[in-house]
Amino acid sequence: MVKRVRSFASSELKLNILLRLKYNEQNINDLQTALGGRNTTILHAIRDMSDEDLIYRGRYGYKLTNLGSIRTSVLEGVIAVLADLEARPDFWLNHDISSIPPEMLDRLSMLLRSEMISPDPTTPLECQERLAALLSTSSKIIALLPVMIFPKDSEVFLKAVRRGASVELLLTDNIAGTLMDDEGILGPEVRRALKFENFKLRHTPEEIRLALFVTESFLYLGLYRLDGVYDIGSETIYIGEGAVQWGMQLFEFYARRAEGLDEDGIAKLSSSEDLPGGPEALKGSAEGLTPLEELTIVLVEDNVGHAAFISRVFEERGNRRRLQHLTTLREALAWIGENRDDPFLVIADYLLPDGHGLDLTGNAESPLEVGFPLIILTGFGSEKIAVQALKSGAIDYVVKDAESMHRLPEIVEEALHKWAVYKGREGSKADGLNEAPLRGVEASTTGEDGPLKI
Repeated sequence: MVKRVRSFASSELKLNILLRLKYNEQNINDLQTALGGRNTTILHAIRDMSDEDLIYRGRYGYKLTNLGSIRTSVLEGVIAVLADLEARPDFWLNHDISSIPPEMLDRLSMLLRSEMISPDPTTPLECQERLAALLSTSSKIIALLPVMIFPKDSEVFLKAVRRGASVELLLTDNIAGTLMDDEGILGPEVRRALKFENFKLRHTPEEIRLALFVTESFLYLGLYRLDGVYDIGSETIYIGEGAVQWGMQLFEFYARRAEGLDEDGIAKLSSSEDLPGGPEALKGSAEGLTPLEELTIVLVEDNVGHAAFISRVFEERGNRRRLQHLTTLREALAWIGENRDDPFLVIADYLLPDGHGLDLTGNAESPLEVGFPLIILTGFGSEKIAVQALKSGAIDYVVKDAESMHRLPEIVEEALHKWAVYKGREGSKADGLNEAPLRGVEASTTGEDGPLKI
């Protein structure tokens, strides 16, 4: 059989004839127009394949036999896999595929024959943004989550179940163990979602090294690097029936061994001493923290894809600080008012649904007048905005490009050092970060309940 495969695969002409005949009947002139070459050469190849019962003469031209159709489908799958391996050798070499079972690797052609959307290096958040947009119109969503693709307080799934979509999430230990906060309170989005019959939550103790979303029309796949870190920006969206089938089969492989999860089950998991999200882990992470490590990073970003990307960048760098995600100016002003006595740093998007990130500075003209270190994010590399940000008391200004977004943890450290200098201290003694009067948050915004002033 190896000799037969080698003999057949060595003929590019025969392969191309089969692929041309897969979808419709063609005569010798059609084949010559498409493939080039001489009629006699094409006829010779056709005679050989006719002798092997792969091709027969139809009413209007040549057609594939059943054997020819089967062989062509197999060959098309092999070509798709080889083409992807050749186009992205580093991708497959440098990622952990141990969580893709052998039988699913055998069916990889189902996935790779689909339309692919991969992120451009200059736009690493593209797939997350596309994922959020696609999920907003999907009627069926299943997901395997060993990492938090969206922030924990995101309403992506709650909005889906509210509009009638079927949602089923399979969580691993490290995600399930963090659904409750330090005080044992379940996040409001999860609590509300559990009340819907069209929302199912499952849990698996298995260590899974891939993230998966499957809907009725597409598959989203993200992999871990070989060093055990989830690779932000490696995600690919595959659109097509074959990709959806492959994703469903992979999900079912793990779902068969998973258990249903309700609020009591979440509480039990969260209280387990063995889980990464359990109280012992939380206690251990709090012991020995310096005041600077106790600082909260407040991310004010309405784009859930950007927020998820930033959150994972900090997780990859071993961030031990709390990351609080807010989506509006109003929420940010309220949070700052409630936590003014605690140390925090704010990273705010320039454009928010109800205002601008710079509205957090009020009428300040320096970082000290703002009252807390503020970093402004923007998708526009505008010199005018940069000057405005720094004149308004922001401690730094960051454009949302790939390099800067990956450097955010370092930018935060630099900002804290600058803040310590402004406060007349060394960076290692930068506790009591919010001792300055909070003039910077003496701003107002209008919400459903009228003006809010802090």
